[in-house]
Amino acid sequence: MRNPKFIGVYSVAAALAASQRKVLYFVWEVETGSFVVQKLNNAFQPVAEPERMTGDVFNQRFTPEPAILAMPVRALDMSRVVGRFVPPPQEDVPTDVFGEPSQAERERRARLVESGMRETFRKAVLRLKRPKERQTAFATLEQLAAVQEGIQPQHKHMFRDFGARLRQMSYPVAALAFGRRVLDLSPDDDHAHFNMARILCALGEYEAAMKHLQRAILLDGREPVYARMMQYIRSEQQHATRKNNLHSEKRVTHE
Repeated sequence: MRNPKFIGVYSVAAALAASQRKVLYFVWEVETGSFVVQKLNNAFQPVAEPERMTGDVFNQRFTPEPAILAMPVRALDMSRVVGRFVPPPQEDVPTDVFGEPSQAERERRARLVESGMRETFRKAVLRLKRPKERQTAFATLEQLAAVQEGIQPQHKHMFRDFGARLRQMSYPVAALAFGRRVLDLSPDDDHAHFNMARILCALGEYEAAMKHLQRAILLDGREPVYARMMQYIRSEQQHATRKNNLHSEKRVTHE
């Protein structure tokens, strides 16, 4: 048997109540016409042992997801591969009187999603510190910021933490996507607008930063740090303007 070859992330449609959702899998080709798949959660973390399947079943059920760039952290251990693949069944979840998932079930799902996403973020941050893995890390962060399935309003705190960490690491471009997700989930959160102002200021987008800061002040004008941030943005903007003017003067002199 040849060494397993990782070929990407694939999906299988699974019934969930009256709707459809995708279940994602890592996929390896282990030999011609034979594959191994491993189920993933919304944060692209394995949640089951890898399973073997024939090429016929694989070709019938699985769809490639080329836009998802997640990769396994370690090589496939064939000793962990269990029996044959069983398609995802229709889930039987607790519901309320209207047939919707109960509050307890929604909270359980939210915790699972957050746990997986925080672990994926932690690993991506470690990869950012390794130059050869940095681009893969940025791709993972981009996918995390775009996750929609399973996201609930309380996840704004998770996205806020991700954005703050990346800004502190001097990756404001990556932080920006998470700041936007916080505002998507809570558009009238003054702290979310303040954090966006900090990210945009780090990017040199002073006018946009000021707009978010003004919105934060409008929502809660009692917060003293907002006034200090406004002074800081103005100072940075003036410094950038002087620097640009000096550069222009030097260029004219040389010409």
